[in-house]
Amino acid sequence: MIVGIGLDVVELARMDRLLSGPGRNRFVNRVLTVKESEAWAKLQPRRALEYISGRFAVKEAVVKALGCGIGAIVGFKDMEVLPDECGKPVCMLSEASMKRLGWEDRSLKLHIAITHERSLAAATALIEQ
Repeated sequence: MIVGIGLDVVELARMDRLLSGPGRNRFVNRVLTVKESEAWAKLQPRRALEYISGRFAVKEAVVKALGCGIGAIVGFKDMEVLPDECGKPVCMLSEASMKRLGWEDRSLKLHIAITHERSLAAATALIEQ
């Protein structure tokens, strides 16, 4: 049974302007986990822009699917998006956020998809029971 679905779209040009400004490091540290940041730092500029835009879109889509928004229940760093052994992106929630959501029994599954186009990054999130 589907419990929630979320979608988010990010303009790459807007993200590029944000990352070119003085708040770059603060933004990256606020949005990416340590592992995500390490992977991002190894990428070529265009791919790095797609990567951070996609992660931002996924995290926004996840909280929309959860119905809670970014904030006290689930923050950006409570979600980590890394590839599985086949390269498919997987979003893991922190133990603390799972507890705040009442998911200790792990009865819900989170599915995500990320796509990039010339000027956009988009992501969907689906929660099933």
